[in-house]
Amino acid sequence: METNTAELIENLRRSQAENGQVEVKAAAGGFPKSVLETVSAFANGDGGTILLGLTDPAEGLQPIEGFNAQAVHDASVEAIRSKITPRPPVDIHIEAVDIEAAEGQHRIVRIDVLPGDPTQKPYYIEAHGMYNGSYQRVGESDIRLTKYEIDRLLENRSQPRYDEELVSEASFKDLSPTLVSAYVARLREEQPRVFAALSDREVLLQARILRIDSEGREVPTLGALLAMGSYPQAFFPQLMMSVVVLPGEELGEVTEDGRRFLDNHSCTGPIPSMLDEAMSVLVRNMRKMSTMEGLNSSGIGRVERYEYPLEAIRELLVNALMHRDYSPGARGSQVQVELYTNRLVVRSPGGIYGAVTIRDFGQPGVSSTRNSYLASILTDLPDPVTGRLIAENRASGIPTVLRALKDAGLPAPQFADRLFYVQVTLTQPAQGVSSTEQNTEQKTVPEDKTQPATQPGGKRSADTAEPAGADASLDGLSERQAGIVRGLRAQGEAVSAAFIQEHWGRGASRTSITNDLRTLVDAKLIVPTAPPRSKNRKYRAA
Repeated sequence: METNTAELIENLRRSQAENGQVEVKAAAGGFPKSVLETVSAFANGDGGTILLGLTDPAEGLQPIEGFNAQAVHDASVEAIRSKITPRPPVDIHIEAVDIEAAEGQHRIVRIDVLPGDPTQKPYYIEAHGMYNGSYQRVGESDIRLTKYEIDRLLENRSQPRYDEELVSEASFKDLSPTLVSAYVARLREEQPRVFAALSDREVLLQARILRIDSEGREVPTLGALLAMGSYPQAFFPQLMMSVVVLPGEELGEVTEDGRRFLDNHSCTGPIPSMLDEAMSVLVRNMRKMSTMEGLNSSGIGRVERYEYPLEAIRELLVNALMHRDYSPGARGSQVQVELYTNRLVVRSPGGIYGAVTIRDFGQPGVSSTRNSYLASILTDLPDPVTGRLIAENRASGIPTVLRALKDAGLPAPQFADRLFYVQVTLTQPAQGVSSTEQNTEQKTVPEDKTQPATQPGGKRSADTAEPAGADASLDGLSERQAGIVRGLRAQGEAVSAAFIQEHWGRGASRTSITNDLRTLVDAKLIVPTAPPRSKNRKYRAA
């Protein structure tokens, strides 16, 4: 959140638009009721700033004649404190600012809204009720939260138990004998006083893998079926993991023979099987590099590495399956893995659970487990092939990823948290930055030609291809701007600025994306579909 109001106003004036972190309102007639919606949206998200007493950015952020800063300030304090539940974390004050083309200083009201406490969300307008008065920020707009989104926020106030639900249609015979045997052996080894004298079935009942339903039948839980079921997708078809390998840097790009995917695999079965399948798909499609570490005349020191460390990938996949949302509203969604030529994306349904935020990721001892029952099973479940436990659940996953990426000379992962999903992106070093410059002393030699080749321009191809000709229309653009143009061309239809920021923004702020879009519109490379202030404004390739 920007603290310098003058700089904030200048950035808005340049972009001629609000963004996801800033809202401007004239408040000519006093405190605007719509401020409450914006406060709710900011508190339920990443926070933001509201400026009262100025025209909108498209009109140059000019002072409002007759604006009574003190009266609006007092009304803002009263309304926000009394009409939003729970009380949001806000700072409301009056500032005197210099306004371009206006004489002297102008008094405005600035409202800074901090991100709300995850265990207190949603913040809502009390008069409208929780399910009608809770908002989120989407681009420049305040959008009412759906019931599903509110339910996900409410989960942070208690421990979800969806993974403990009984699957009444299933029975003991739907569990994998191999996985059950490995699990039972592990429990007997670790806790002999509890489990040594029990039969396998008694162990499963004691460990609550099997439970007695209302009709007296022994049935598995959802977590048990996912961890040790022979084929959980017979009961929940979409509780799987999809892995797609794409030929370019964006969805929609195709190979010369028209293929959108170089590989497209649905990983099914229990979680150990899904992990093995997903890793196999990625291994056979990732580029393989040879690095020289302490190379001598005998060639000693040659080490082959995949473009992303396998240890880091496995941790991300385990986290995605273990911590995803298993509530009824999310059981139609799958964990998605996308391998592009320049990045690897892992996306799992449901936002981050509990009081943990993205800023906490990687900190020692910081952990919050949505599916504690499933996690406890996976920490005692050995992989039948390797004998390695599926999960540790010791807050070690993200630190392991960070260390593996650093050791490989790769940038730190990028995290995105939305109510609908959590996304982790692994990237390659920026063009012109060698792995040596990325905290490593490794020397890279050409990739193993037995692996899928990479076309010039970053395109991944199963076959070698002739160099693609440069696009002169993109000369002079930044890498991000060129990516936006290419993305819109591949998209084929108009999309919002928020969509552009998420898919092709490369971590840029909304203000930066807005400036990029203005540049591209001026260059006649993209076309807006509505005036700047329209909520329906979208962009398409020219």
